[in-house]
Formats: sequence, structure tokens, C-alpha cells
Amino acid sequence: MEVHTNVLVDGVELDLVALDHQGGRALVYVVEVKSRPKRKLLEQVLSRVRMSDYVYVALPARYYPFLLEVPPPVGSLAVELSSQAVYEIRKASYVGNGRRLLEKLRSRPLQG
Repeated sequence: MEVHTNVLVDGVELDLVALDHQGGRALVYVVEVKSRPKRKLLEQVLSRVRMSDYVYVALPARYYPFLLEVPPPVGSLAVELSSQAVYEIRKASYVGNGRRLLEKLRSRPLQG
């Protein structure tokens, strides 16, 4: 899996982009990583659905109740900061829009 951080696409910064090259077209995972939940976080992750195959929000584990409320198709990850363990609270649903991001990135290589 190829992982990039702070990817800028059309003026939008994606915290983490992972490309899984197993199979035909690479699957695109976008993860928005935050230190605490904010009102605009849900808007952000829902807008990422338009350009990815899977979208996740990652927050410190103490925000577990918020992570349970993240609406599908977005998945949620709890990060235990002391041990750096990551737990999948809700699996993201496949939405199949990753081709859009791949097309935008075709003209320039990813870094990070």
C-alpha cells in the first residue's frame, strides 16, 4: 500500500491518502485525521466521498461516542495515543469514486 500525507487536490487538503494497488485500478482510501471532532469534520469527510473509494475519520479514542455517530458510508478509526494503536470502530463502505482522485493526480506525482 502506498501512503501519502497532506495531499493537495483542487485546493482541498486530504490528511492521508492510501492507494492499494492490488488488482486492476488502485483503490483509494482517504482518512481525515483530527485531534478532536469539530462541526465541519462531518462536512469534510462527506465531501471526500466524491473522490475516493473508502473514507475514514480518525480521532483519539476518547472520542469513541462521536466515532459511533459518523454516518455511512464513512468509516471511523479510534487512535489510542499512548500506544499508537488504531482500532476500526466502523468499517467504511465502498463507494467507487476513487477514479476521480486518480485522474486528478495523474498529471502530478504524489509526495509525502
